[in-house]
Amino acid sequence: MASAWRIHPERRTGAFAWLAGAVALGATCLIGTACGGPSPDRAARPRIEIQVEADLTPGGRIDRLVLPALEGDGSFDYGRVADRPLVMNFFASWCRPCAEELPEIERVYRELGERIAFVGVSQSDARSSSIRLVHETGVTFPTAFDPEGRSYERTGARGMPTTVLVRPGGEVADVWVGPLDAPTLRELIARELAPDAGYQA
Repeated sequence: MASAWRIHPERRTGAFAWLAGAVALGATCLIGTACGGPSPDRAARPRIEIQVEADLTPGGRIDRLVLPALEGDGSFDYGRVADRPLVMNFFASWCRPCAEELPEIERVYRELGERIAFVGVSQSDARSSSIRLVHETGVTFPTAFDPEGRSYERTGARGMPTTVLVRPGGEVADVWVGPLDAPTLRELIARELAPDAGYQA
């Protein structure tokens, strides 16, 4: 089982009591720590307007979410995949555990990508650095670019990587802070999204 901590609905406001325990995990990048922190040389703002109307904490929902594609001129528009469950993973090149986690997510994407939507969101990072990471880790699932981390801020998390599980229609089922391996991600999907995806771990 991958090591991480969860954001529970009853803990969405106030101080994050789990922060002290997170120090012991080691495998999770706390924002602004020795993992590197956001890259200072972020690319210029993308041409596509970023639209974030979402509460990405457990029990919240996505009303509108549009992000430019990490590569090319396209975009990720949640409205195009709202009829399916969604696995949304936040990553960055300065997050060492992200580099280990991305191939694990890719494995599950290749198994379930026809039934479940996946998107990796580069947050608070230089575009070129995130593109390099995606290529080096063999990612083929869709990726998006959020240079200021506006969507990530809506998760309420303070560690990276962070993965958000979303049910069809936009309800946030769960938020996992810390690296995931493929078996753990399969278990989360089976528990939180399986009724909507026709999947059993």
